[in-house]
Order: sequence, then structure tokens, then C-alpha cells
Amino acid sequence: MYLPLPIPEEMASWDKKAMDEVGILPEILMENASREALNIIKYRFENFRGGSALVFAGSGNNGGDAFALARHLWNHDVKVMILHSKRLKEYKGAAKYHMSLVKTLEIPLMYLHEYNLDFLKDVDIIVDGLLGTGFSGTLKAEYVQWVKAINKLGKKSYVISLDIPSGINGITGEPSPVAVKADDTITFEEAKLGLMQPEAREYSGCLSIGKIGIPKKIKRENPPQHFGLNIQVLGKLPFPRKTMHKGNAGHVLVIGGSTGLSGAAVLSALGALRSGAGLVTIACPGALAKDIRFGWPEIMVMPMGEDETWHADLMKDLEPKLENFDCVIVGPGMGREPETQEFIKAFVRKAPDKVLFDADALYFLGRDPTCLEELSRTSEVIVTPHPGELARFFDVTAQDINQNRTGFARSFTEKYGVSLVLKGAGTIVATPGSPFYVSPFATPSLAVGGSGDVLSGIIGSLMGQNMPAVDAANVGVYWHGLAGKHLEEKFPFRGSLAREIADVLPEVMAKAKQREEFCCPESLF
Repeated sequence: MYLPLPIPEEMASWDKKAMDEVGILPEILMENASREALNIIKYRFENFRGGSALVFAGSGNNGGDAFALARHLWNHDVKVMILHSKRLKEYKGAAKYHMSLVKTLEIPLMYLHEYNLDFLKDVDIIVDGLLGTGFSGTLKAEYVQWVKAINKLGKKSYVISLDIPSGINGITGEPSPVAVKADDTITFEEAKLGLMQPEAREYSGCLSIGKIGIPKKIKRENPPQHFGLNIQVLGKLPFPRKTMHKGNAGHVLVIGGSTGLSGAAVLSALGALRSGAGLVTIACPGALAKDIRFGWPEIMVMPMGEDETWHADLMKDLEPKLENFDCVIVGPGMGREPETQEFIKAFVRKAPDKVLFDADALYFLGRDPTCLEELSRTSEVIVTPHPGELARFFDVTAQDINQNRTGFARSFTEKYGVSLVLKGAGTIVATPGSPFYVSPFATPSLAVGGSGDVLSGIIGSLMGQNMPAVDAANVGVYWHGLAGKHLEEKFPFRGSLAREIADVLPEVMAKAKQREEFCCPESLF
């Protein structure tokens, strides 16, 4: 249901435990990795015998994987040239062992530092084994040149990266500053966190996992900090019973709307209805009720007061009725008038057990984070910021957040003790004291005004149907992403509407329950 996404240190620990506690030789792990890579090449080429290959072997274990793969290609009658970044006498351990095998077989070897790569000609296959997942920082000048040479040749040649495209950070997914653009990336044992970040997508090509023999016992006893969502997470939503009643599917309250922004609250309500909520009500200032109600007979409206603004006195109307709802969503389209801050403070003091804060509510929480500290008294609180909204809590920019999404997400949950859905390409679901979950979806069809409002409605609906907060967030994020991929097929050049995200939710869920295949962006998913 969840795909392990180890960071480099966690993967290195698994390797070490497999060797030290189980006795698996590192040479065997390397051999297994090379055979998994060979299988990918066999899948891509109907017949590669008699072809040609350039194998770039780095200085560490990634280079050892490359040496072993070069030997397999050689044994399949491929003309192989190995370009190594370290002097042969300097290789150690398992990498030295596999280097010695290719040397014994007299496979051609070239020391990269001694040649200008302009002489290289087109080949059928390029193997990128320069740098592994442990790389961080900035590429040295010579590596930048080697990466650029691979990418130049790759315009006409097939490129496969071993474990991760060289130059990609194994945690953030960022190129540093350039990276190999692969047609295939075969990542070993489990996908690494960096490969799931949006920045890595254009470099990894088709991403596959190759099992190299790390025992399940080791991974089970030493779980990673991050997991990836896949389609199986939708199994947490049970099939509706034939005899169900609307009262069994939860009553969701959306607190939102303001002059000119009432559509956001409606979109949140639509997301809740389309994801199965039995009843949905929008609470708004009284003067806005007619506008919200118009054209949406399925949505009930709770007018509060008689004017168009939010203020603390509205809680007098709202508080006695909160117990009638199974989940409350706060924020869509509330606007940012100063008096709204006082309403948010008043609501927080009386907040029910299941509540989701989104959009403009996050603006005010960011201005007064002490409200969040008060909300941590219950575990069923979710906040759903985009990077710009999260940035206010740290006094940084949205760009800063995007450069270290998992780091900021962890800091936020540790500091405030509430669950977080950090929206954007590769949405993150973070809960205090639990692993983080990463969405596989990065689709422009979700980059439209109102998309986040629909997501808040989906998650609120699932919470109202008695799904635990973290499960509701995971299912909601994946379902929302799947709807976006569906619309991307219909509107490849964008142009879809936020309400259409809500409208296709039942259809994509039905396909998932029927186990139909979806066109996902990565082979891994």
C-alpha cells in the first residue's frame, strides 16, 4: 500500500545490516544490481547483440554496479568501452572486485581525467554509473563536463542511470547544478526519496525498482522515514453499502466565503459531495448566503449575522451548532479582512475534534501561530498549505520551502503537533511522530485556482466518514492526483476547471475499484 522511500543514509544502513547481520557479501548485492539493470536493457531492446555501449563508472559503489553491468553487456556481444573516474589501483572493496573482473576479461577501459570527451561518437547504450544516491552538494567541474557529455550523446542514444541519475540529490531531487537525463532509471531495492521529488522527474525517465536481495526483515525492523503513495491506498475507502443512509456518510461543514470569493467555499463543498459526504453545509456571513445558495441546491447554507464580513461575534451563532457536524473545514474564500483574524481566534478556542484549515484561514494562523499550538490538543487537525502559505510560518519564501519540502514539513509538524498536507507537485502528507507520505503526481491540470479547495473538501469528507486523519489525507491526496491525471488526458494543454476535478472523482474511484489501469507518470506507480 505504501512504497518505502529511504534516504541515502537509510539505504546505506540496510546494505550494512544485510552484510554484517545476515552475511550477504557486498559483491553479491552489486552483482544483483547489475543483473536488474541488464533486465531493463533487455526489455528496451529487442536485440542488442552486436551493438555498442559506453559505461561511465564512478569512484564508489555506483561505479562497481557499472563495472558489473559492463561485464554482462560484454557477455551479450555488445562492444563496450568503460570510462572510469578513479584510477584502477584506487578502487576498493566490492567495486574493486568487479573492476578486476572486467580487467581480466580485457574489456576496454579509459581513465576519464586523461581524455577530452569530444571524441566520443554515437553509441546504442550509455550507462550512467558516475554518482549514486549518496551524492550531495555541487558537482565538481569535471563531473559537470561528463554529465553534459552524456546528455549530448543521449540525444541519439539510450541512457540508463543506475540507482539515480548522476547529479540528482538523493533527498531533495534537485540537480546540482546539472544532472544526467536518463531514458530509464533502475533504482535498487527501493525508490529513494529524491527520485519522488518533482525536480527529479524530468531526469529519471521511466523509473523502476530492481530488488537486490536486502532481506525484508531488515527493512521491516528499520523502516524509513518516508513512504510513497500508490493506487492501493484507495483500498482504505470501503465500498458503500447498498442500505446506507445519507446520515451514515457524514455531514461536513465548510466555513468560508466572502465578497467576490464565495466560489472557493462552493468548490470545497463540491469536493466533499463528490467524494461521498452525505450532507454538506456552508457557513457564511448572512449577506452572502443568497449568492452561495444560488445554483447549488445540493449544498445547504448556514447564514450567520446579517452583513458580509467575518468577526468574532459570529461564533455565537456557530458554536451551538458545531456538534451537528462530523468534520469542519475552515478557510476557503474567507478573505483577509482584519476582523477575520478575530473570528479565527474565537473558532480555535471552540474548535471541534475533527477540523481542517485551508486557504485564508492559514494566512491568519501564519500571522498568529500560537493558535496552532492551542489546536494541538487534538490529533484530528489537518492544515493544507501550499508552499507560499507554509512560508509564513517560517518567515522564508515559497522558493525556500520548495528547495527543502520534507525538511520544512518535518519542522512544522514537530513544532506545532498537527498534521500537514504540503500541496504542490509531489504533495507531502506529514503527521507528528509518523512516517511522511509523498504523492507520485505532478500534473499541470491541478495547477488551477480552486484545485486546493476541492482537495480540502475531499479530505474533510473522508474525515467525516470516520477515516483517521492521516488516512483521509493520504487517500484524498492520491484521489485528487488521480483525478488530475484523468483530466490531463482529456485536456493535455490545460484548460480544465476546478469543478471538473470534483466531478470526475466518482469515475476515477470506480475505475480504481475495478482495478483498471491508469496512465500514471512513472512506471513505478
